Amino acid sequence: MTQWVWELPISKEIFEQKYCLHGETSAEEVFRGVAQEIASAERDGESRRHWEEIFFEEMVSGRLQPAGRILANARPTSPMKNYNNCFTIDIEDSLEGIYDSLKEDAIISKMGGGVGFDASRLRPRDAPLSNGGQSSGVISFLRIFDQSAKTILTGGQRRSAHIALLDVSHPEIEDFITAKRGEENKELTQFNISVKITDAFVDAVKRDADWDLVFGGKVYRTVRARELYDLLARNAFVHNEPGIFNADTVERFNNGYWAFKMDRVNPCGELVMPPYSLCCLSAVNLAAFVRDPFSPRASFDFAAFARTVSVGVRFLDDVLDATAYPLPRIREFSRQWRRIGLGFTGLGDVFAMMRLRYGDGPSLELGERIARELRDASYSASSDLAAEKGPFPAFDAEKYLAANFVRTLSGELRERIARQGMRNVQINTVAPTGTTSLTVGQNCSSGIEPIFALSFKRTIRTGVGDETRTEEVTDLAWRRWKETPEGRASDAVPDWFVTTAEIDPYRAIDMQATFQRYVDHSISKTLNLRPGTSFEEYKNLFMYGYERGLKGFTTFNPDGSMRGILEYADQKERGIRRRVAPARPKDLPCEIHRVRAGSRDLAIIVGMLDGALYEVFVIDGASGPVDLETERRAIIRKADRGRYDLVYLNGTEETRLADFTRAYESPAGSVARLVSMALRHGTPLQFIVSQLQKDTGFADVERALARVLKGYLRDGEEVATSDGECPECGERLAFRDGCVSCLSCGYSRCS
Repeated sequence: MTQWVWELPISKEIFEQKYCLHGETSAEEVFRGVAQEIASAERDGESRRHWEEIFFEEMVSGRLQPAGRILANARPTSPMKNYNNCFTIDIEDSLEGIYDSLKEDAIISKMGGGVGFDASRLRPRDAPLSNGGQSSGVISFLRIFDQSAKTILTGGQRRSAHIALLDVSHPEIEDFITAKRGEENKELTQFNISVKITDAFVDAVKRDADWDLVFGGKVYRTVRARELYDLLARNAFVHNEPGIFNADTVERFNNGYWAFKMDRVNPCGELVMPPYSLCCLSAVNLAAFVRDPFSPRASFDFAAFARTVSVGVRFLDDVLDATAYPLPRIREFSRQWRRIGLGFTGLGDVFAMMRLRYGDGPSLELGERIARELRDASYSASSDLAAEKGPFPAFDAEKYLAANFVRTLSGELRERIARQGMRNVQINTVAPTGTTSLTVGQNCSSGIEPIFALSFKRTIRTGVGDETRTEEVTDLAWRRWKETPEGRASDAVPDWFVTTAEIDPYRAIDMQATFQRYVDHSISKTLNLRPGTSFEEYKNLFMYGYERGLKGFTTFNPDGSMRGILEYADQKERGIRRRVAPARPKDLPCEIHRVRAGSRDLAIIVGMLDGALYEVFVIDGASGPVDLETERRAIIRKADRGRYDLVYLNGTEETRLADFTRAYESPAGSVARLVSMALRHGTPLQFIVSQLQKDTGFADVERALARVLKGYLRDGEEVATSDGECPECGERLAFRDGCVSCLSCGYSRCS
């Protein structure tokens, strides 16, 4: 029998804290209790004993990782019989209906489940009520659910996670989009929020068309679709919410399309479902199937993977019969359709172990093979289960085989489904698996995500109120690499150990899209933006995800308003943080300065973007228009590639200085371009000024440019590294708030 060995103290500590809740003292005891309880759903004693041993071996080997509610609760003697992580409910547009849903929400939370619902049926704020009053609106009712979630500890241990969706055409959509602003307002802290995007809305954005905000057949307002899209993208960029739920994409791949709509999602976004459904989850650890890791013979064992997938499908199908249900409506619907969610974890480690860079072509090819095998082995196992135990009660062969996703299966598999039926309406997902990957997975990479970092700090709750501590954790594949002779011989990080911060975001989306083609539910993935990502680049990623067929889109911006749970243990390991420059608009407001540099008269033109310095130009008075008026409003217009016009504004009149960067000599053109590049990429201004002042001649162009830029320093910004010397005592000069002064003798001069 396989013996369990803990590799990281933190993995053992968190596992015991979260899952050794019934007197267990080892992982083996937990797995034995889970296997015995779930196998109790089998038809007779012999079958139960047989499958108990198989379930146990898959868990203790690390190949199968049940979700957290199963590991915590599934025991023969457990008083808490809920083995499912999350549920969906419905909300009627009436006060009675809302409070009935609030009661359902509280019951689910008490049993240890998260809750997801669609709020689009609630009438907007100030809409008329039948009694003559006015509605308080969607946000006001979400606050009630939020407060309830804060009050109830799920299973007596933690607060319930929630997600609310709202249709992009709802009249309250703008308030919904901006409801959560991180630490700025700390609103709806127990909720994730997502906007239901439609194909029609995306088309309106592309055409820059109008978009009606409608409820109950009444158009409340009409807005520009692109402006609404920008508002959505801006709040997500700064505050990491709301996420995106691509409603039409989801519905196109609904295997139960003839009976319900999949118009809501669980809090982490991996299961798209109708109301009164549940998340019955487990994951297969892909890292367990890599043979001869890091060697030239490294391979992925697809046959062993398919066997574990088959066991995982049966395991989750048994969970549906062994679990208790929080609401009769959820029990009835779940047993009618038998929806499960078998996914995977450890993908990032698989690529590293096989010396493939996450997101590169070979990794996408391997990912596609894994995704296809997951789908085919899952549907094959479910059909065989249907032959053994009967198909899900709502199964209709003709309608099921006409579903868009089912039509992607092979002819042989479709023929088997027609003959045997299907035990489960939909089967696969990719959940985040954070805690189980850290514990049972020995800190393998989570879900579909790349390796977060070779080493990172994790914030851990101590169990005393909200008290936390941090602990350093190393990645599974990295530890395996350091155990090899090659890894021990060098401290260098091999090229294939690519981590979250290094992956091109487009390639990360490509990876998710590759798997989404073969996953019938959705995929929980957070696109971690690179530090310095511009808003324009972010909006492009937003649209790219939609075009690639993602069902959902969620991001984390490290420069935004929220801190992450995980932090790099050593930022120096990541190298220099590169910032992506914001895109230059066609016109930039500018300010013009007249200065002297020795015998030269210069015009220094400073372009501003959102009140910050963006670019500078220097024109020599010998060949340029030194009579430029410094007081008049002006803009720098980018007329063409490499061509800039200076435009004076006078009411509706414009006076142009055409192509001034080429028409007039620039004695410091290269310096101005380098300074402009540094400015737009976020280099602190005081450092730029300091470098310009290091030129030996105080009257040179570089010094003149430094004197102008000093005037833009804000309070508290100092140029304390200047090599300038005091003309009185020879000591070093310091610059602050546009003035130069000597800290030794008191000499001072302001520009």
